[in-house]
Amino acid sequence: MNWKNAGENPFIGWFRMLITEACLSLVGVRFIFQRQFLWFESRRRLVYLFCSPWAISRRFLDDRGELEAQGYGETPLVTLEAVARRLELSTGDRILELGCGTGRNCVWLAANYGCHIDGVEQIPTLVRISQRLLKGSSLTDKVTLSCMDMFELDMSSYRLVYVDCTAMSEACIRQVAMLCAGLPNEARVVTVNASLSELMPERFQLERVFPGLFIWGWSDMRIQRVGMPEDYLDSPQVDSQSDHFNGNCGSFAAADTEAGDSALATGAAQGMNQ
Repeated sequence: MNWKNAGENPFIGWFRMLITEACLSLVGVRFIFQRQFLWFESRRRLVYLFCSPWAISRRFLDDRGELEAQGYGETPLVTLEAVARRLELSTGDRILELGCGTGRNCVWLAANYGCHIDGVEQIPTLVRISQRLLKGSSLTDKVTLSCMDMFELDMSSYRLVYVDCTAMSEACIRQVAMLCAGLPNEARVVTVNASLSELMPERFQLERVFPGLFIWGWSDMRIQRVGMPEDYLDSPQVDSQSDHFNGNCGSFAAADTEAGDSALATGAAQGMNQ
């Protein structure tokens, strides 16, 4: 739950967003001091100074007649780092980001963890700009950005997927679940504000839940493992909602607790009832 959908007073929500963005910008500074990413990010911000990615996204959606659809949003680097740390990423990992936007996440992960990243985005303008910014970079062999409909992807070769579902409709999230069901067993899917393990308990098993801080407030981050329930018997780890954002060091103080076997049993029972 966040202030956008909690019925919060618009002024209070705007003020909270302003304070949160200031804190994230301050703390996120320590994550940009990587030469390859800093070169990409400085030029990216210059390009989008007068025409923001949100405006480009809004125009694209309006032209398609999706007037009620929510537009562009970014994962703060402090939250992305929390995800990468929990996934224990290494140079041998290959990650797919569905809805990669300007490619910022992809470049940051490749620069800091040495992973191979495939980003998929439906808005041609964002992809063209990102490809131009990457041209000549030493990261071109690690980052691939494509303009295509993510629902046309073959998922059989991926083992790590990241997707922010905050701006997606319920029907679209169900399509994402169907798409990711094509992943091989033991693959992991990280979702923001969506529980694939509840939509398809026969295919996705919840591994970990933790809070992630975004400009709009706190959101649920879920790591789900692909496989049948009998293939995954461990209880999911739930990072306490009392985890706080530490502005001095820019990290999450995670207090991991066991959720109990009943969490998976409940999810499976709901799936059977549906």
